[in-house]
Amino acid sequence: MVESIIFLNFIGMTFEIFILSFAVVLLILILKKYFIKRHKLTRLLFLIFLNYFFAILFSWLSKVFIVTQLNVVQDGSVIVWMYNIISDFRLSEFFVTIAIFMSYILKVNVFEKGYKTIQKYVIITYGIFSCIYVLFIYENDNTLLDIIAFLIVFVYMVMVYAPFLRRAIESYRAVEEKTYKQAFLSLAIMSFSFMLIFLNFAIDRVLIFLGSPGFTVFYFLAWIFAIVGIFGSYYGYIRPKSSE
Repeated sequence: MVESIIFLNFIGMTFEIFILSFAVVLLILILKKYFIKRHKLTRLLFLIFLNYFFAILFSWLSKVFIVTQLNVVQDGSVIVWMYNIISDFRLSEFFVTIAIFMSYILKVNVFEKGYKTIQKYVIITYGIFSCIYVLFIYENDNTLLDIIAFLIVFVYMVMVYAPFLRRAIESYRAVEEKTYKQAFLSLAIMSFSFMLIFLNFAIDRVLIFLGSPGFTVFYFLAWIFAIVGIFGSYYGYIRPKSSE
């Protein structure tokens, strides 16, 4: 059983190296574009994907812990707390939550004329709640609490990316120029894909709760949607502006 878990985590660790590679390439492209134009939205996009990169990095590191059989004594120390929130994806969820909030700021700057007061405070409040839950509402080997954490982050993604998706589709239908139609369509694909990442992770955790060893098809679907979302962001924001 132990050998099987190690093998599955080795597969996940190897698979996530490719995801990390995609994220690094995107970060380089965004940073290159920022140094050329010094545009504040490009800087914001870089920070968004820097947080996503950290989320993927710590997810990969959690697999490394298991493959190398690195364990710590559960003595309640800060080091143990850090080990636990990394190994159970919680630190990754924290960085994703920060990225989602920054995506809300990006959405307002791209599609809106300003912040809607009630919506802004709802987004901020729920984001703070999400961060507190994923970092502190934790119990070792409690899969149910992990499922709730994934669902909380999934709901936050829907709160931010569903309106992003709607505005991208509206803009796609409103413009005639092919380049910008492609850009808005790509941003719509990005938003839709990002929402499905944590839905699939949550389903994978539910199956673990029901007795699965994990790394089900939903785990791989989540990362596939991450790749699609990364490409969507590239074609939707970085590539169209390369000629400007």
